[in-house]
Amino acid sequence: MMLKSLREMEPREKGIIIKVSGGKDIRRRLLDMGVVNGAEVEMQRVAPLGDPVEIRIKGYDLALRREEAANIQVEITRGMLSRVKAGETVTVIALGAGWGLQRRLADMGLTPEVRIKVISSGRPGQVVIEVRGSRMALGHGVAAKILVAYT
Repeated sequence: MMLKSLREMEPREKGIIIKVSGGKDIRRRLLDMGVVNGAEVEMQRVAPLGDPVEIRIKGYDLALRREEAANIQVEITRGMLSRVKAGETVTVIALGAGWGLQRRLADMGLTPEVRIKVISSGRPGQVVIEVRGSRMALGHGVAAKILVAYT
């Protein structure tokens, strides 16, 4: 289980809201907009200077200031392989790459529904993973194109 504040989420990460805190007025405003415990939220994008952030919640897009987003705790359920910490096990959901890279990854055993153990995720450097009993290293650019679910 990986917990983050909404402010720390990366684009394409998805999670479940665990806690909404903050001052009475801010908390009430967030709750009125549908930001409630148990709601699924997906980070859409972050503005170039980092403020505001755009999320998708309950089928609509919502822009929040970073201070507001810091009051929302999220359990991450989906993200990019390049962001997974060493020692965690995840399941591949999809490959967001062109057909050539998808084919190469499939030849290496990286297909949807396969479980991956992250051995090392050094930044900068390679992401070393274990797939079906074999270890391999991927560059961060390739790892960022692999969408995974936390298990």
